[in-house]
Amino acid sequence: MKIAIFTETYFPFISGVVTHIETLKNCLEREGHEVLIVTTNPKALCHYVKDNVLYCPAIPLKRIYGYGFSNPLNIQRLRIIRDFNPDIIHIHTEFSMGIFAQFAARKLKKPIVYTLHTMYDDYMFYVAPERFQNMVKPAAHVYFRKVANRATEIIGPSPKVVEFLRRCGVERHINIIPNIVDLSDFMPENVSPDAITKARGALGIRDGDTAVCFVGRLGKEKSIDVLIDYFAAHFRGQSRFKLFIIGDGPERQNLDDQILRLGVEDQVRMMGRIEHNELPPYYHACDLFATASLSEMNSISMLEAMASGLYVVQRLDIYNQEQIVPGENGNVFTDAAGMAALLREADALSPAERAKRRETVSAFTRRYGEKEFIRAVLHVYDRAVAEYALKQKAKENIKDKGAS
Repeated sequence: MKIAIFTETYFPFISGVVTHIETLKNCLEREGHEVLIVTTNPKALCHYVKDNVLYCPAIPLKRIYGYGFSNPLNIQRLRIIRDFNPDIIHIHTEFSMGIFAQFAARKLKKPIVYTLHTMYDDYMFYVAPERFQNMVKPAAHVYFRKVANRATEIIGPSPKVVEFLRRCGVERHINIIPNIVDLSDFMPENVSPDAITKARGALGIRDGDTAVCFVGRLGKEKSIDVLIDYFAAHFRGQSRFKLFIIGDGPERQNLDDQILRLGVEDQVRMMGRIEHNELPPYYHACDLFATASLSEMNSISMLEAMASGLYVVQRLDIYNQEQIVPGENGNVFTDAAGMAALLREADALSPAERAKRRETVSAFTRRYGEKEFIRAVLHVYDRAVAEYALKQKAKENIKDKGAS
């Protein structure tokens, strides 16, 4: 089978969606399928294909780090897709590449599989000021409903996708397939103790410290400011408690200012971007992964942290709470006191108890198997091809009846 995957961003830009797409691509290719990634490149002067990736010229979007906007109706690009002749067009974006993918699907008569990765209601501030949200959100819901209804099949990584699309007015079946990433690099057996010791030294973590990390894009929707506020409210001046923020993004300066204003610069450190292949020892150097974000569908950085053995401390998200099994892979909090209680609980564990907890959490992620993931995706692809063929046949029959 040939699959054309459309995404607004791809390597070298790093995000959960990019990591998911790379894993999907690798899984498909291992199963013998052929994959073409179609994405934007704001630095490209022309369309070009390299290593089975079609890069398209784009205008960079300064407000949305790493994104570009490409001509959604480009004929040259359509010729390249036609030459590839995909069996499936798989859309992972709703914007310029997503619009083009829908255009290509119509022209080439191909089925569309659409994966929704983002709770867009939490991202509308990038588009319009707060005072216009009451107008922007309903219009956006209409748009997302159209994208979903044009697809042959829909995939979402968690039940939260169903909730969002129902809110948008989509009543169709949605396939829930949890995100999967190659977690092998993060498993304890594959991370050198020397590398972990080096990472602890770089972070300034001492024996007896309780180290908490967040890894992800520094965007407003991630609510990192809430995480810092909650941490400062209960642990300011208690030096053995440390919080590390790993990543980059538009909120970097605001978070730096917040840390200084709260007087926790000795305990809360902004680490900036760390290359993905260098991340494993930094996860292993810490004790907990914490997030206050309510915008996640199925956080890949959280999966990586759990593979590393980090117990997750997550702000309660009622539509995504099934990701956490209290006492097994993490726990949830609703306020600063609740978060503080979970950190103090971890701090009180003996070294043996900490080691046992890490083993339990790491084992939890092994249920996210690549075989189960790709089997589910291929089942959706097969169904999409069959459904689309039936629809095309029905259209032809109607035309034949009309002609007679």
